[in-house]
Amino acid sequence: MGIEQLLWYFLTHCFWLGGMGVDASSWTAEVPSSVSGLQGSPIVIPCSFKSPDPEKKPAEFTGIWLKDKNEVIYHKDSSKIIQDYKGRTELVGDLLQKNCSLRINPLHCSDKGPFTFRIEIKDYNKYSYTEDTVSIVVCSSPGPPSLSVMEEVKVGEEVSASCSVSHSCPSDSPRITWSHSGISSVQSQQLTKGQWEVTSSLTFNPSSTDHNQSLVCTAAYRGGGKTTKTLKTLNVKYAPVDVKVKGVSSVKEGDSVELRCSSDSNPAAHSYRWHNSRGRLPTTGPTLTLENVTRLTEALYCTAINTEGQGQSSPLKLNVEYPPEIKVGSACTSDISMVTCLCIVNLEPPGTVEWSLPAEPLPILPSTRHERHGSVTMVTLQRALGFSETVHCHASNTQGNATLSFTVSTNDKMLMLYVSIGIAALVVVVILVPMSALLLNKKGGRSRSDLPVTSKQDMDTSKCASSDPSTSREEQKDTSSEINTNYYTSNHLYGNIEAEEDGDPFECEGGDDSVYGNM
Repeated sequence: MGIEQLLWYFLTHCFWLGGMGVDASSWTAEVPSSVSGLQGSPIVIPCSFKSPDPEKKPAEFTGIWLKDKNEVIYHKDSSKIIQDYKGRTELVGDLLQKNCSLRINPLHCSDKGPFTFRIEIKDYNKYSYTEDTVSIVVCSSPGPPSLSVMEEVKVGEEVSASCSVSHSCPSDSPRITWSHSGISSVQSQQLTKGQWEVTSSLTFNPSSTDHNQSLVCTAAYRGGGKTTKTLKTLNVKYAPVDVKVKGVSSVKEGDSVELRCSSDSNPAAHSYRWHNSRGRLPTTGPTLTLENVTRLTEALYCTAINTEGQGQSSPLKLNVEYPPEIKVGSACTSDISMVTCLCIVNLEPPGTVEWSLPAEPLPILPSTRHERHGSVTMVTLQRALGFSETVHCHASNTQGNATLSFTVSTNDKMLMLYVSIGIAALVVVVILVPMSALLLNKKGGRSRSDLPVTSKQDMDTSKCASSDPSTSREEQKDTSSEINTNYYTSNHLYGNIEAEEDGDPFECEGGDDSVYGNM
């Protein structure tokens, strides 16, 4: 031990003995006999003291902490602190308020003590509280948090849980986290012997997925990076969910099938109800047996019931398989140049529907169109007229097959029909075309009836020309020329018929009849 340390020990010992005429009964300190701290984390030693009030105010106080009564671990003059504690100690108490609490961060395994507080009042007195020492229990790992939650919870009801952990540093309390989402709050309180407790409360609404899951509370300590956790398994009560009807995916028509109702619930379902679109079925157990299943069997669903409520499944439509059936409406039709055949087949599962000719081996004809609507398949064939008098529709699937033959109309009957239609159309053309030409001829010609008449005398003159025969012949010649121009059309037929009925339009007999005869 050096001279300086011996001197400091001597002075300290003198003060401890109550030198300088000081009454030791007026100097007391309150510290716990021991505190617990986590290695690597901060620790606070709580401390308060009493001392006689100095006459001179304000007084200057100096707080000092000693280890083993002679090693300075804290002093406001850091040069006086032994090497192992430099930068690790801090006086967090206010000496003017008689608070001498010390903070050590981080805590080492060697920081066991005992530790003593000493007060120095400038120009007044000094004292070491050697009768009130404190020791530190250094822990290598933290203890588990204390977790509290109800043993049984229900879906839809609010649940509260709490998690508490003790520590030795109120300014650096552990951080508590939860494995479940919710609303949390934190509270801290001081315990005895320099310990504090931090408590986190969590409020949440459990779901069915929380059943048999762990609710975990984790405490992370400052500084050392150490964590500790506690968990409890949740027992969540809930009504049936994920209700399903299970059974074979496909069944042959006429066979029996067994269906089972399953659900997820807590507690397990104690009863079941089965339904179809017409109402409830008599079965009350989890299993339903259907005899003689047909393609008309309706969709089924079940309801599972427990003490918390009930849940219903989605409807299950059985996939009933049966051989092909060629339906009414399948037929062949023909027009002027094309034969169209339609084959309508009801079959499940889907299979093949093909056209073929009545030959050996059966030559397959390519389909023009292929459609499927549910279990009904519609296949169309289009071919030129006259390719065959018979065609087959053949359908097959895993349950069987079916064939239907179609007879196509012969060409002779259709040809006679088309010839009759053609002759009728020709007659109509022969009649309509000359009539159209005659109407055009009357509108475009310059006959005498087209000449303007201004008086009765003029009209007589137009009807009874001079006795000069050349005039009448000339007019007749012009008219004949006009008729001959249209001879190779059908107009001459209607021109001659009209002349026979009305007479010669150029004769003077009959007065004014000639005028109206050309109209």
